[in-house]
Amino acid sequence: MSSRDPPQPSDRQAHPRRAVIYRISHYCLLLATALYALPVVAFGIAANHRFGVMWVSSTPGQVPRHYFALLVFTECVWLLIVHHYKLASLTNLFQEYTGIRTVARACLILCLSQSLLLVAIKEIVVSREFLLLLDALLFALAIGVRTFFRVTSESKVWTRSTSKILVVGTDVYSQRSVAALRSIPFLRCDVQAYLQLPGQEIAVGDAPVVSVEEISRLEDLHWEEIIVAIPSEGYLQISAILDRLQNFGKPMRAVLDLGPRLSVREKLFQIGALQVMNLGISPVESFAYTVLKRMFDVVVAALALAVLWPVMLVIALLIKLDGPGPILFRQTRVGRNGKLFQLLKFRTMRCGTRSEADVVWTVKNDPRCTRLGAILRRFSLDELLQLVNVIRGEMSLVGPRPERPFFVKKFRTDMQKYNLRHSCQVGMTGWAQVNGLRGDTSIPDRLQADLHYITNWSFGLDLQILARTMVIALKDQNGY
Repeated sequence: MSSRDPPQPSDRQAHPRRAVIYRISHYCLLLATALYALPVVAFGIAANHRFGVMWVSSTPGQVPRHYFALLVFTECVWLLIVHHYKLASLTNLFQEYTGIRTVARACLILCLSQSLLLVAIKEIVVSREFLLLLDALLFALAIGVRTFFRVTSESKVWTRSTSKILVVGTDVYSQRSVAALRSIPFLRCDVQAYLQLPGQEIAVGDAPVVSVEEISRLEDLHWEEIIVAIPSEGYLQISAILDRLQNFGKPMRAVLDLGPRLSVREKLFQIGALQVMNLGISPVESFAYTVLKRMFDVVVAALALAVLWPVMLVIALLIKLDGPGPILFRQTRVGRNGKLFQLLKFRTMRCGTRSEADVVWTVKNDPRCTRLGAILRRFSLDELLQLVNVIRGEMSLVGPRPERPFFVKKFRTDMQKYNLRHSCQVGMTGWAQVNGLRGDTSIPDRLQADLHYITNWSFGLDLQILARTMVIALKDQNGY
């Protein structure tokens, strides 16, 4: 190279974005490796605390291979959970302030999985204290690792890419969007100008504001990307402006705000050459609802049957002594996705025709009830057999109460959205029941309560409903 030749930029100077991408990939790899190794770390700490060594030795009552099987199972389930909840994703890492809720869900699923393993394979015997300590350590370590990586992302060690942008929009929405962009790790957002739309307020002041009439001035500014930061309903009104901006030949991206319950990551999917957005998805279509709720149902229903079988045996004996007729009552009900199943109950009424039971509504002081049946219905003891329906997968502990096909057909005709109740699993108790809508009460009000449950489902809501059900069963006057 002669002395007159200009100095050549280094690879990092020529490709700053490539260096940033490398840094981000390296950062993600470190985060994932740390999270994936946590079960082994937690296992060692728990073993040292419980047994005084980093590994379980052959002592009376402790079989090392059982603990090894537990460790392998825990590691496999943890890998799946970390992948599903995107715990190793940088995007999710910075979406929550602490990430406690996400990690708590992950550890709860892991705990339920371990419980199912020990129930299904009784040969595996491990210390319950060790198991609880293992899961508690895993929760704390996961929170600690994610917090550490979140804090260190601000370090100057990590290369940041400076992105010079033109922002379309000058209102409060645009201001919030830019603030969010500037909070993204590894990215330094440098706004070169704001493009003001006709009649739009100006809420920004950190860069020059250019009106649509002065759009030619943008050619004199040095910007690399266009960020459209306006509400989605305004896109059709500025189509001509977007066409003019495309002539600059720069990448154009939009900040999407699809509402508080709609995220593109969960809504977009591919059908052939079409990219389709699902606008009707709800929490009851999530992985947590499908897996976590089902695991919780099976474990709790099995434990409840194991504890309550003496009570159920006494009830069966009393029904037999109370008068003629079968102990059990089976009735066709409509379950999830309209599937029919046989609901189980203890018989509380005098024997009648099947057609009468299917189309007659139960009312207060119903003359068909036996004396024992009235007591059982008052405290919902007749519904204990539905724990069997839960284990079969026909019902859940919590969900809209299943109705008879005759009434489903009638209500579906009379009330809009009634069939949405069947988009989730029907339950032994529900949001309607704990809000006093039990027995001969308003069907439209019940429907609104069920729709509220479907659109706002969470595992915490299920626990709340179960807790309230225990109290209401003792004092509710609509149990008949």
